[in-house]
Amino acid sequence: MSDAERWVARPLGELVTGVARAVAEGQTELDRASLATRRDVQRAVENGDLETPIETPWFRFSGVEADLNVSLSMRGRPERDNSGVIRAYRPTLVAAPTDPEFTTRTDYDVAASSRVALDIVPVPGPE
Repeated sequence: MSDAERWVARPLGELVTGVARAVAEGQTELDRASLATRRDVQRAVENGDLETPIETPWFRFSGVEADLNVSLSMRGRPERDNSGVIRAYRPTLVAAPTDPEFTTRTDYDVAASSRVALDIVPVPGPE
């Protein structure tokens, strides 16, 4: 396996977590923009540039669907003891994207790819 493949191929859990983090970062940016708009409106009212405050819009993702085609394989992740000696290998499901460059370089048959579907939806936070 090349260095590039080692970098691109990730445990499936990391792939799912990465997608979820990207969605969370996108929501954070939406929230920041709404807060900045709210501050601008309040400042405009205080400075007399705006007679009456206007409602600040808030946006949220109502749901995000991710449909990924990946090449799945099993790899052994080393388990080390306290002295750093490898004592066992934990089976790990690894996913690599099946983009055109990957399929051409590896002569991979896209028909053999696996589909990973994620549905990320907002839920109420803890009270």
